[in-house]
Amino acid sequence: MSSLDNSSARVNAGSFRDRDGRVYHYEGRVFRGLSKSALETYQKLSDKKFYKKLVAANKIVGTKLLLPEDNPLPEDIKSQWVGFLEHEQVAVISYPYEWTFSMLKSAAILQLQLVERAVSNGFTLKDATPYNIQFVNSKPIFIDIPSFEALQQGAPWAGYKQFCEMFLFPLLLQAYKGCNFQPFMRASIDGVPVQTASSLFSLRDRFRKGVMSHVWLQAKMDQRHGSSAENVRSSLKSAGFNRELILVNVRKLQKLIKNLKWKASGSEWGDYTQFHNYSDSDHLLKESFIRDAVTTEKPDVVWDIGCNTGQFSRIAAAECKQVVATDIDHVAVERLYLDPNKPLNILPLVQNVADPSPNWGWRNRERSDLQTRSKPDLVLCLALIHHVVMTANIPLEEFIEWLAGLTKKLVIEYVSRKDDKVITLLRNKEDKYQDYSQPELERHLKKYYVIKKSLKVNDGNRTIYLCVQDKT
Repeated sequence: MSSLDNSSARVNAGSFRDRDGRVYHYEGRVFRGLSKSALETYQKLSDKKFYKKLVAANKIVGTKLLLPEDNPLPEDIKSQWVGFLEHEQVAVISYPYEWTFSMLKSAAILQLQLVERAVSNGFTLKDATPYNIQFVNSKPIFIDIPSFEALQQGAPWAGYKQFCEMFLFPLLLQAYKGCNFQPFMRASIDGVPVQTASSLFSLRDRFRKGVMSHVWLQAKMDQRHGSSAENVRSSLKSAGFNRELILVNVRKLQKLIKNLKWKASGSEWGDYTQFHNYSDSDHLLKESFIRDAVTTEKPDVVWDIGCNTGQFSRIAAAECKQVVATDIDHVAVERLYLDPNKPLNILPLVQNVADPSPNWGWRNRERSDLQTRSKPDLVLCLALIHHVVMTANIPLEEFIEWLAGLTKKLVIEYVSRKDDKVITLLRNKEDKYQDYSQPELERHLKKYYVIKKSLKVNDGNRTIYLCVQDKT
């Protein structure tokens, strides 16, 4: 769980869906109130060996039951619940529509592993949403403890449909159809509905693994029973539905998902390290500038906006606690996530700076934008502003104003009009970007920052600036 420090207790706006608990943030700590039944279930669960092993393996977030005398929450909150848990913090909360294919795949496998272990030990998970999973040290970890409940005799896995709509269908669309799943997940907070998924797969696709059984047949069942008064759970129980059937289904799903592959193509930046237009000496100068900036300014949290394959994220990670590395290019971010040698304190996310994750869901508070979830002490904005201005058509002045509201320390790179990358951008479009010039950039930067130092590279066609708002 994540918490941004504050002195007053606040409820987590996205934790309302479970009526047996609610998450609160207070004094930099994360708490969860529990109903009587949820507390009783947790007490039974926490004594089980399988649960303790999962916590020890960092597959479930570290959690402890608070004694009443150790609970610092205000009385009006304590009076609403029978008991309280405290969770270990997650540095940065992320959402599935910001993940890469392999991140969602890893989270799906964890979800299925937890279901398998729970069912084998007399428990189950009542839901199956990727919002219950976060990434810590580049690995998925489950954070919604009250999702565990006792397995009822003859009951099916209640989370199966949700698992399909929020894990399986997005992964199948990416693997089989080459459709980036992030727009689907951002369009609906509940994932890809079964009827939508069914309509997106052709007749030929039904012969691909998983499509017939989990998409097409489920869509037919949904049509038959969706508006029916028939009690499907009771029917399954009467038919002799048992835990072995759940385990067979879960194990088959694990095998299906582990074998899914995405053949990524069409990346602009997937081979950035091979195709950038720096000389070796200039590239070393750029790396040194960034390393010195991070070392000198001593940030805890760094954002690398437009991170490409994360070359400079790695440099920053060696000198800070957390790097949030974002890029619009799914392929580049996927390569960063899959790199076994990347520092564990880098969180790679698919994010378009011109169309970022919004505040949305119930009352536009259920899911929040990234800058609400993470506060950068320093931002790297390297070889990006020409794309922001000339591709996204965002005025340079507005972009710098946004950066100034985001961070007090900024490393930003200007790419001149003589640079090959800018020439390519303008080759087939009318140049209406009179605001894009080095004097204009420096003028806007000086409204909010002091330019502490700068470096010219690439025959003077690129300039890197270190800017700080502290003018002392």
